[in-house]
Amino acid sequence: MKRGIAVSDLHCGSFYGLLPPDFITFENVPKLQNAGQRYLWECWLDFCTRAEEFKPDFVLVNGDCVDGLQRKNYGAELSLTNWKDQRDAAIKTLKVLRSVTRKAKWYFTQGTPYHVGNFGEAEEDLAEAMGGAKYPSVGTGKLCREVLTLDINGFILEAAHHIGFASVYTSTPLEKEIVATKLHASEIPHLQIRSHVHNYRNLEHGRGRIVTTPCWQLQTRYARKSSVHRLKPHLGGTYIQIDTKTKRSEVWAELYDVPSVEIAKL
Repeated sequence: MKRGIAVSDLHCGSFYGLLPPDFITFENVPKLQNAGQRYLWECWLDFCTRAEEFKPDFVLVNGDCVDGLQRKNYGAELSLTNWKDQRDAAIKTLKVLRSVTRKAKWYFTQGTPYHVGNFGEAEEDLAEAMGGAKYPSVGTGKLCREVLTLDINGFILEAAHHIGFASVYTSTPLEKEIVATKLHASEIPHLQIRSHVHNYRNLEHGRGRIVTTPCWQLQTRYARKSSVHRLKPHLGGTYIQIDTKTKRSEVWAELYDVPSVEIAKL
């Protein structure tokens, strides 16, 4: 039996993403957490405590650890406007998880170029800082590639950050990915992990499974513009348990409530 943990979409640097307490910017200025970031940090510490008890053999960091420069909205929703600060905040965040998963092997995949750089350079730095494992794959990168295909004693796990998005029928992109895999893949993975869409879904198909992971970013203005309620994120991380003899997996998420919204009174 092998165990793993997957986390994704930390979006350090965003008003709505993770920020370590007592963070000092490159200008040597303290950056305090806002109310949402304080809540997210409490959830992150709780998850890390549970991760230590789970004793994973591997940790997958599946993209979008930083929020990037947000050129489309001129950085209007950035808590940290400097890319180095964002990477340092992500390193400090991941070090908490690293400290409680000391025996685990760590793997990184590249997130969205808009957030992490056109060549995944932000997450390449994170992978180096966290002692990420080098692995062969398509595309560019030394420690952080677009797709991770991992052989775990004959059990094939495939991880990539991106997947299509559906605002209503949220499982449809997963079903499309299953069909595309069965039609075109040279080898069918036993478990596929995707992220990016900030919602947790878990579909079993035959002897295989596909999962989208929850995130660590509260609802953004971009999401609220599309729908105040429909696009609320699923907050948390994912546990993976693999039976290498039967080639079956169990996957479940540690989910945290989205903070309630204050109601105005007349």
